[in-house]
Amino acid sequence: MSALPGERYILHVDADAFFASVEQVLRPDLQGLPVIVSGGDRGVVSAASYEARRFGVHSAMPTVQARKLCPRAVFLSPNFSAYKEFSTRMFAIMKGYSPQVEVTSVDEGYVDLTGTFRLHRAPPWEIAHRMLSEIRAGLGINVSGGIAGTKCFAKMTTGLAKPNGLLYLEPQHARIVLARLPVESIPGVGKKAEEILKRRGIMTVGDVADLSRRRLQRLLGKWGGALWELATGNDGRPVVSSHRDPQKSYSKEHTLEQDSKDLGHVWSVVAQLTEKVAARLRADGRGACTVTVKVRSADFSDMSRSMSLKFPTNLTRDLLDCAARLFRLTAGRRFGIRQVGVKLSGIDVPVLQTDLFEPRRHIAAARDRTVDQIRNRFGFHAVKILRGSGYGQPPGVG
Repeated sequence: MSALPGERYILHVDADAFFASVEQVLRPDLQGLPVIVSGGDRGVVSAASYEARRFGVHSAMPTVQARKLCPRAVFLSPNFSAYKEFSTRMFAIMKGYSPQVEVTSVDEGYVDLTGTFRLHRAPPWEIAHRMLSEIRAGLGINVSGGIAGTKCFAKMTTGLAKPNGLLYLEPQHARIVLARLPVESIPGVGKKAEEILKRRGIMTVGDVADLSRRRLQRLLGKWGGALWELATGNDGRPVVSSHRDPQKSYSKEHTLEQDSKDLGHVWSVVAQLTEKVAARLRADGRGACTVTVKVRSADFSDMSRSMSLKFPTNLTRDLLDCAARLFRLTAGRRFGIRQVGVKLSGIDVPVLQTDLFEPRRHIAAARDRTVDQIRNRFGFHAVKILRGSGYGQPPGVG
C-alpha cells in the first residue's frame, strides 16, 4: 500500500508514563517495578509506571491514595531537568523525519508526514515506525503513536495504540472505529461538557458526529461547532512547527507538609518560590510584567491576587516586592494555609529600567547573576537572601 495523493497523514506521538519511564531508564534497578512520581504525600501523582497503573494508580490522584493502592511502589520526587533533556532528545529525533513538528507538551506532539514520501521513499506508516523505533532505542523509553487524517483523530488513535504501539486508521475506517469511543475521548471535552452531553444521551463519539452542528452549538455554545468538526473528521487544523515557542508564563507551587497559620513561615516558602521562578526567567533571558500569588486554605478554598508592572523585569527584588504585597492581600490567619503558588506572566524581553530615584539597578542585576551561578553549582540553599537588605517582605510578617 502506498500513500494516496491529496490525503493528509498526521502522526500523534505520546511517550508512555513519561516521567516514570525516564526514572526507570536512569535507574535500571527500577525496571519492572511500580514507580510513582509525585510531589510528596500532600501532593498528587505526576506519573505512574504501567506496573503501578495495574493497581489503579493514575495521574492527578492524591499521593496518599496512591500509597494505599500500591504500598510497595517506589515513590520519587520529580526530576524536571532530566525530563526536559529526554524531551529535547525525543523531539530532535522527530524533527529528523519531518520539518513539520508541533510540540504540545513535554512528552507529546504532532508530526505532519503528508509530504515526506519522496524524502524517505516509504509510506507514512513506515516512516512513523522508524521514528518510534529510533526513540525507543535511543532513549530507552516506550512511546506510542497514532496516524490519521486529522490531529484530533490522530490523538484519539494513539489512545488505542497504547502502550508502546503504533496504529494507522485509514480515513474511511477512522470514523467507524473511533465512533465507539466514549465522548470524553475527544480532546477538549472536559467534565462539564461531558455531563451536558451524557445527560442528553450523547454517550459516544459517534453520537456526537450524528448530531447537527446547530444542535451542538445550542448545547455547548461556540465550542459545540468546533466539537462537531472534531467528531466528524472535519478538523482542518494544521501541524504548526514549533520553531519558536516561548513560554507564556512561569509558575511554581508548593504544598506545605502540614497546614500552617504561621505567616512568617508561609511567606518564606512564597519567597523561595519567587526566587526560583525569577531565576528561570533570567536563564531564558526573559522578563515578566505580572506577578500572581495564590494561597489555598485548609478548607481547599483558593485566593489569588495579581499585580502588573510598567515594564518586564527579572530582578529578584522587583518580583519579591510584588509577591510580598500580594501575599499580604491573600494570606489570612482564619484558616491554616495548605498550599501556595507564584506565577509570572506577561512574558517579554526584560527592561533594565533606569529609575531617577534608584540609578544603580544594574548592581541588583549583577547580584542576581552571581546568586544564580552559585546556586546552579552548589544548590539553591547555598545562598540565603536577607529580606532586610532591599528585598520585599510583607508588613507584619517576619
